[in-house]
Amino acid sequence: MSLRGRKASVPPGNWQSPERLVVTEDECSVFFVEEKGRRSKVYDFTKLQVSSGIQRWLARSFARATGPDSGVNRVGATEGLWNGVQLLAKHLGKVDPPVHQPAHITAVHIKESLLAVPLGSKKGHTERLRAIFRADRELPAEARNAILYGRLPAYESKVQPYSHDEHQELMTAVRHDIRVARDRIQEGRELLAAYRRGDLGPPGRFNHAEKLGRALDTLDRTGDVPRRVTPSSQGGIPSWVQALGGVFELVSRLTLTRTETVAFCLMLIDLTSENFGTIGEWPAAHFRPDGGLGGPAVALVDEVKPRRGPSLEFMVKPLEDVPASLADVLQTDDGDKHLYRSAFRVYQLLLDLTEFARSLGGETHAFCYPKVRAKGGLAWGHGTHRSGIVAWAAGHGFSPEKRADRPEGEGEGGAPGELPDDHAATGQDGGKEEAEEPEDQGLSVNVHRLRRSALERGGRPVAHTRETYQNYLRTSRPAVQRGRTVMREALEEEVAKARVVQEIPVLTDAFLVHAAEAPERAAVDIGVDTETLAQLISGEQDTVLVGCTAPEDSPFTGPGKPCGASFLDDCLRCENARALPHQLPVQVEAHGRLKHLKRDLDPRLWAHLHAETFARLSNLLGHYTLAERSNARDRVTAAERALVDDLISGRMDLR
Repeated sequence: MSLRGRKASVPPGNWQSPERLVVTEDECSVFFVEEKGRRSKVYDFTKLQVSSGIQRWLARSFARATGPDSGVNRVGATEGLWNGVQLLAKHLGKVDPPVHQPAHITAVHIKESLLAVPLGSKKGHTERLRAIFRADRELPAEARNAILYGRLPAYESKVQPYSHDEHQELMTAVRHDIRVARDRIQEGRELLAAYRRGDLGPPGRFNHAEKLGRALDTLDRTGDVPRRVTPSSQGGIPSWVQALGGVFELVSRLTLTRTETVAFCLMLIDLTSENFGTIGEWPAAHFRPDGGLGGPAVALVDEVKPRRGPSLEFMVKPLEDVPASLADVLQTDDGDKHLYRSAFRVYQLLLDLTEFARSLGGETHAFCYPKVRAKGGLAWGHGTHRSGIVAWAAGHGFSPEKRADRPEGEGEGGAPGELPDDHAATGQDGGKEEAEEPEDQGLSVNVHRLRRSALERGGRPVAHTRETYQNYLRTSRPAVQRGRTVMREALEEEVAKARVVQEIPVLTDAFLVHAAEAPERAAVDIGVDTETLAQLISGEQDTVLVGCTAPEDSPFTGPGKPCGASFLDDCLRCENARALPHQLPVQVEAHGRLKHLKRDLDPRLWAHLHAETFARLSNLLGHYTLAERSNARDRVTAAERALVDDLISGRMDLR
């Protein structure tokens, strides 16, 4: 138990929980208490300028949407829902004829209320209405569907991930702070150990190291610096202690300061993609499945994310070390190995550097730090707070995160660094997307942006659904630009393939007559020599469906090697292929077989195996008239049917 806490107790036997929904003739209100009991608020629905029937319906829906199992745990989140109720009630109070019961509300009323909301606020307002009325059964089906269904307006979030250069600048400062804190505390511990061994010499006026060791020894044993004990000055700090830097300087030699815990939290956000507020509440106690006996090192840490609701808020976060196979790759020249690549190692270092504060403060949190009070008194704190981010940013010349940059869905009561989660549209008005961009004041420290950077870099959801993760990507400018780049490159690649793999030239009967009269000119027309042309016409170089101009110069196996491409799939898209009239019966038979297979196979399987081949054969047969194809179908021999059987079944490719 924390020294600042109190003993646990149970309520009196006659205690009853306060009624959340109060509906009488004169009163209609909802009472909300935060999950941690810090704040509460009463929402008075009689102030809404609508009929009493609509007031009571809105109160019932609001109480349901803010209940214990709703995932709405803070007053700031309920304020967002209350704003949505007020906007809807304001519109319903003006409709003519007036509505007195929820059954009188139509889809037209709902759509008109949404049209009355500014475009920049429409998405947030719609999400809040969906959160309120998702479980409602009093509205007519059409009106309820008008709220719950339909495409939300697209927008670009103001919370954009850091660019590569911005991320590097920020994380360089973070790594610097962690490195400096580690070296300073390690030096302080070594100095304390040397003092206790007696290696610093006898006390003396000019023995600075001995004085420092003595002060650290007293601080480590008692939790306070040496103080005067005289009748005239009780508890005062001696001048020699002040000369060593005072209370803050001394205690920072044995533990992390508040701003340094912020640096650790920022580093863990970058490594784990978790929320700032969630990481700040991590406990020091954890479980090591590997037992610390070698093998892949991992620590399982309990964490809580109230926004997910009572059934999902408690999670276990695995903090893994860098795989051994990557250890050599990630070695650095400064001797830190892969510390800054491993969430496990950063967490272990955090626990080590806060052990002093945790033991003296009686804390159980991983993030602990000293607080120097007036007159040099010491107290102990835990967790992370926005004020710490502001102080850390100011100390490095960065701008602090701006409250206006809070992502949509984050109310005033939300934990710092929490991005909106699954169906948690509970924040203040989200119409800030279209606000003017503020003037560039340099790099700002914004934990929302840092988490978005980590999420996009990781490429997978963290403590939220895939749908929520996709929503992050849809509203992210860099993600959209990367997606467009991928699509452009894929389309350009397909265009390039189409240009290389052109449709097969068809040598018609008229061409064969021309080849018989002028073989050299005909060979030039199709890009081959006269010998190859003769072999094509005679059928010596047939590959079942087409003829091949260069069997030993295949684009699939390379020059100088016999072609090993598939007769069914690859030959129809090969640049060496030529189609001749004598191959038409086999082509018609193969086309018919593939068409019959389409009815027998699963559509997705047929599309995967034969769709391209079928399309190329269809294009090839389009060069012939219907009569020519019908005549070729009648001329198919038993040997050709057997050949097509082997071709379709794949036996031909095994020969």
